[in-house]
Amino acid sequence: MVEIRIGEKKLGDGHPCLISMEIGATHTGVESARKLLDAVAQGGADAAKFQTLNADRLMGDRSLQIEYHTPDGKHSESVYRALKRRELSPDGWREVRSYCRALGLLFISTPSDPETIDLLVDLGADAIKIAKSDINCFPLVEYAAKTGLPIILDSRERFEDVCRSYEICRQQGNANVMIMHCPSGYPAESAGIHLSVIPHIRSIFNCPVGYADHSLGTKMNFAALGLRVDMIEKTVSPDRTTDAVEHYMSLEPGEIGAFVRDIREIEDAMGNSRIMFTSRVNPNVRRSVVAGRGIMKGETVQLKDLDFRRPGTHLPVDQYERIVGRKALRDIPEGTFLSLEDFG
Repeated sequence: MVEIRIGEKKLGDGHPCLISMEIGATHTGVESARKLLDAVAQGGADAAKFQTLNADRLMGDRSLQIEYHTPDGKHSESVYRALKRRELSPDGWREVRSYCRALGLLFISTPSDPETIDLLVDLGADAIKIAKSDINCFPLVEYAAKTGLPIILDSRERFEDVCRSYEICRQQGNANVMIMHCPSGYPAESAGIHLSVIPHIRSIFNCPVGYADHSLGTKMNFAALGLRVDMIEKTVSPDRTTDAVEHYMSLEPGEIGAFVRDIREIEDAMGNSRIMFTSRVNPNVRRSVVAGRGIMKGETVQLKDLDFRRPGTHLPVDQYERIVGRKALRDIPEGTFLSLEDFG
């Protein structure tokens, strides 16, 4: 697999999963973002994900609505309003970026136009994520790829569009590309998550694969980790009962630490597939070859003359055939642990 780097983090086979917490959809300003960043850092995550958007330029029709769920049912709100709530001034973004650095968090963001891409370059962003809605906006993809920053492509849309965007990045000399599997829905229904596509994405693109979770709870992230994803993105909200899109499916600040610890424990448990070629049994509980009866000097040993007893620190049981048919060089009492030197 092609290895990539986001900031100082290497992604690919043999490297820990990058844990990124999405707060771009749930903060309400610089102070709100700072509080969420504190929680992300204290919880031990690697990165914070934002949405550096210009809603006025992006939305040609401001009447469009988006549906989402809260604990008391289905709701909808203006897409324009939802995006506008996430906007910060350039100075606001500089403050947030500076705070990420102070906390040791990677800064990843989704831009909406060339100007916001320029802003991310100016901020020293660690990676640019192309939203699902823009995966066929090839001029935007090309502009982002030319920055040389790592690119995360959302694969939720048509496969041919993802392929073309990936090729555009490569054509611009940008090999730091990840494909992100991101199911639809706020929240996503279990039957619509399709985790089984993760290994297919990896085999097709031979690059790191991420999983952006829009489901309730955390279990789908752990299942994705079992499929060897290289990055996990989960939304964090100060209060998931908030009546706005993306809050209901989020973690709350106090849950981040356990989420990160569980991911790291599962990674440790995944271990190394080569372990199957190494004995994991203590020699004391294996068996060695012993004399099952008294054997006289000059007697030819047969299988019926042998027994197999613990510990396995003498002639291993799987080597008994090396003495069957050979003659004893000395008298051997019953119960003696045998060695090849006892036979000629």
